Amino acid sequence: MSVSGITWATILRPPWNVIFSRWTWVSVRYLLGGAALGLLWLLVVLFLFSTGVLLAPVGIGIVLLMLLVGLGPQSVAHDRARLGMETRTSPSWKWSRPWEAMGEWDTWRQFLYLLLIAFVVWPVEAILSLGLLLFIGTLLATPLLILVFGDQLVVGGPPLQSLAIWPFLPLFGVLLLVPSGYLWITAASARAALVRAVSTSRRAELDAQVVELGRSRVRLLDAFEVERKRIERDLHDGAQQRLVSLAMTLGLAQVELEGDGDRETASRLVADAQRDAGQALTELRELVRGIHPQVLTDRGLAAALDELAGRSAMTVRVDIDLPERAPALIESTVYFVVSEALSNAAKHGDADRIEITGSRVRDTLVVTVKDNGRGGADPARGTGLQGLVDRVAATGGRLLLASPVGGPTELRMEIPWTASAPR
Repeated sequence: MSVSGITWATILRPPWNVIFSRWTWVSVRYLLGGAALGLLWLLVVLFLFSTGVLLAPVGIGIVLLMLLVGLGPQSVAHDRARLGMETRTSPSWKWSRPWEAMGEWDTWRQFLYLLLIAFVVWPVEAILSLGLLLFIGTLLATPLLILVFGDQLVVGGPPLQSLAIWPFLPLFGVLLLVPSGYLWITAASARAALVRAVSTSRRAELDAQVVELGRSRVRLLDAFEVERKRIERDLHDGAQQRLVSLAMTLGLAQVELEGDGDRETASRLVADAQRDAGQALTELRELVRGIHPQVLTDRGLAAALDELAGRSAMTVRVDIDLPERAPALIESTVYFVVSEALSNAAKHGDADRIEITGSRVRDTLVVTVKDNGRGGADPARGTGLQGLVDRVAATGGRLLLASPVGGPTELRMEIPWTASAPR
């Protein structure tokens, strides 16, 4: 079990749960281990530095000093392993060509981390863990110490048992465990945060973003393929069947009109063909509206969302305040996400009231969709949320979700105003 699992909920537990929380003692163990390792790093740093300076004139000292700098990435990798984190994202020291690593900022940043651990952090960890444990243990063991040592146990001269407060010292030790537990958990969390911060290089962040963007676009392409098949299925099952029926009806009408057929029958067939044509046009409009509504192109995002709200069975309030029209990619992305959010709120959230707000905050379009449903939305459960995340990510924006069990659910889109289509 690692302190990386500690959350704010862990830190903010009630006082009576802190003493018996496993995270308290996991944190103590983590701090004790860090103090011991920090002392070891201090001895190694002092030895390599002093030896390297002394032997620098003969060349061996330079190698020792380079070895000292190379311990920085190794110390970070070791601390990441103590947290249960993968070490692959931490830049490794190039032992075959150390001069290349010496020219990287990440190497020096992690060497500074090693110096911070060796000269500053480990004494603090030792005081917070070992020192505080010994102090509390002494308070708790006061009756036993008096029984074993008797008059030999003194505090500044007089025997301890002669002090009027000595019976209350064990109680004070118990009470001190509560703030100490908070202190241990907070200190361990801070140390873990320091390790994560120093071990994440800018290059690693960019690599992770590239990988995630690649995965996002693959998922987005998959979603587009699913959407294409849905459109083909809707065309085949709807408008295409109407048009086939229309063609057959017109053919029968033509046969009736060219021969000696009944004109009343021909008139009825033409009326049926007209009805089929109208239904086909209606289905095509609905299909196109689901892809990109004409009102979005003609009048912009606010009008399109107003029309979307008017077609919803729920009570939808729209408040979009933009100084100018957003780029076409932004408008279509926001429209699709809002449309899907309305569908999810009605289908999965049992909501009956939704508020849609949008405004431009500096160079970012911020749109929120908040419903009064039962909440509990989770992208991992396959309710279409992952597709919305990918669609927004493709524009360089992000989609934030807050959906506690019991509601409400709030979607927040933040899209750069200058977003462009992915290439």
